[in-house]
Amino acid sequence: MIGFFYAYSGMSYIDSFDHEYIGQLGYLPIYHPLETIERVKWGDYDFGADPTNLVLGGGSGEHPGLVLHHMESFVAKFLLDRITEDDEKLMSEEDRTFVVDLAFVDYSELLEFCDWRISEIANFYEMAKSSAMGSPLDGDEMMEEWLVKSIGELVYYSLPDLNPEHARLSKIFEDCEIHAVMRNVTISPSGYPTRGGRQVINGKTVWGHHRF
Repeated sequence: MIGFFYAYSGMSYIDSFDHEYIGQLGYLPIYHPLETIERVKWGDYDFGADPTNLVLGGGSGEHPGLVLHHMESFVAKFLLDRITEDDEKLMSEEDRTFVVDLAFVDYSELLEFCDWRISEIANFYEMAKSSAMGSPLDGDEMMEEWLVKSIGELVYYSLPDLNPEHARLSKIFEDCEIHAVMRNVTISPSGYPTRGGRQVINGKTVWGHHRF
């Protein structure tokens, strides 16, 4: 039976490292590593990541990790999907080439599925199609594209510090009418108990470190 809210089972792999909790994509938590995580393969679902990445799932003890690379490509894909052909024609050839080269990177370079089983990929696919999502995956779209645009929207609006090309992309698209149409990421409201994230401060481990 598919559970849309993954049950935690104690410490997860990412809990061994400083990280911040960002929000949720369906049943998967979104984490941002605050230090480099080496993949040492002590468990079934460990992974390697660093502060340039976002990670879906916490690894061993929680859910296999999905490491997201090159946030600038996520944002470029989201932005390019939101503009009209007329908008694109107004871009300089240099800007158009820059955006297209960022947006059309092979998904294998952006999405690192760390020890995901077929059943876990199938569960994710069913989650993406759920009417509970802000913009569910439809039959004509690849799951990978849906995921990249969902996270690209998040980074564009809320995590620009993770996008090394934020300034240039913002300049290129400043005259375009961009709307937040995905809205698949949820953030805990103010006042809710913390549910993830840790940081070592003055030698003491502090739990419940949220970005928002």
